[in-house]
Amino acid sequence: MRRLRRLARSPALELPEGDVAPGCAAPVLVDSGTEKAVLRQMQWGFPLADSGRLIFNARAESAGEKRMFAHCLRQRRCVVPSTGFYEWSHEGQQYRFRLPAEQMLYLAGLFDVFEGSERFVVLTCPAVGQVAAIHHRQPVVLRRSEILPWLRDRQSAMELLRHEGLPLQGRAVSWEEDET
Repeated sequence: MRRLRRLARSPALELPEGDVAPGCAAPVLVDSGTEKAVLRQMQWGFPLADSGRLIFNARAESAGEKRMFAHCLRQRRCVVPSTGFYEWSHEGQQYRFRLPAEQMLYLAGLFDVFEGSERFVVLTCPAVGQVAAIHHRQPVVLRRSEILPWLRDRQSAMELLRHEGLPLQGRAVSWEEDET
């Protein structure tokens, strides 16, 4: 997280504390055209025309076939850095998931511009391991070494989407617990 905070030294970019919900702003990594990715602040969710609703996830296996996502998958891929994500069981218990032995999760995403505002969605895949016991989908998680290939190379990006989801560790949490 410290590395992310160093990247975000722009006065216009604020790193959120705790949980980030759909509709909120979050830092997102995009290709800079140099050797490193850059952070930009974007809103989470693509607006559905005339409905006021947001689409905040896209299925990795069908995003290339959907009009809303196909051009983004070809040209506007992003990475959403996170310390973890939450899911709720059918019984209403909240679980936090992380990558074992890692401080950060890097979620594969897509971005686009709506009415002058950059927005992103998180790609999902079928859940595996502990996540599958709670929910049928999970974010597409990239290893750190996969960030630049995901952002820059369409062929590499398509290959990464064909991989099975990474096994994540989860634990039950209460709403009052520290969310970092």
